[in-house]
Amino acid sequence: MPGHATIQVSFIDVETHRPLGEVKLPLGSLPASFEAATTLQLGDTSYEVVSATPMTAREFEVTGSLRLEMREVKVDTVDPRDLLYSLPTLSNELPAIAEGSTKLGKRVLELHEDDWRQVEFVALALQAPVDAELEAIEQIYTGHRKGAGFDALHVRKGGSSPLEDIRLALADVRGALGGAAAWQDGLSFRGVAGLIAGGFAVQVTSALTLYGVEHEGYVTALGLQRTGASADFEEVARMLAALATRHQLCLVDWCRVARVPPSPQLFHDWLVGQEG
Repeated sequence: MPGHATIQVSFIDVETHRPLGEVKLPLGSLPASFEAATTLQLGDTSYEVVSATPMTAREFEVTGSLRLEMREVKVDTVDPRDLLYSLPTLSNELPAIAEGSTKLGKRVLELHEDDWRQVEFVALALQAPVDAELEAIEQIYTGHRKGAGFDALHVRKGGSSPLEDIRLALADVRGALGGAAAWQDGLSFRGVAGLIAGGFAVQVTSALTLYGVEHEGYVTALGLQRTGASADFEEVARMLAALATRHQLCLVDWCRVARVPPSPQLFHDWLVGQEG
């Protein structure tokens, strides 16, 4: 049965629930999916799409209709000299998105792009370049702190291979975490369609998620993210420290300017310190 060549699109204000209008649009003029953050212009006003029903072109081609709930994008005029960075450092490199992939209907860890590899495991052999990066970040704190933000940031360019010469198999990570860990279907960036190529994520506890990228079965980047309220970190600290010791890794918290040696006590202290 052939699909609809034109789609009846209804625009709804998500704040007031009032209709903003309806229009028939050619199927080809609409996105393949609304998985990624989408902004539309209605007259002189910009709106962000909050939800789409159905979500994909394959679905609304069948139904012939599409409902978009939208929120007006309000732009405040700010003097560029008053803009501050919320973080002292960012990674220069972001991983690629797997072509043709989707996170729709999957259980994935969604990261903000700014959070990519802000806390990660790094080979102990890279101590010198790590210390050089940490020194540069420390200078942001001492010379560019402005209230709650920073008027400059350090872009880390030397950490493209944090596990250089480390043969850390993804199977070893699975084995170290044990059967209680909850592996997700993939890794993605918030507001971006698709899954990170080779990306993986695993909920270690209700408060902590490990994520990273693997290539041909070996991990090339391994990060940590706090994802919940406080928890008992003693067992997690022992588990992560054992993995780090076995593969000669340390934990680096770039934003806190900290390099944590592979020790159960030091890992535990770092995890507890995240409460602040």
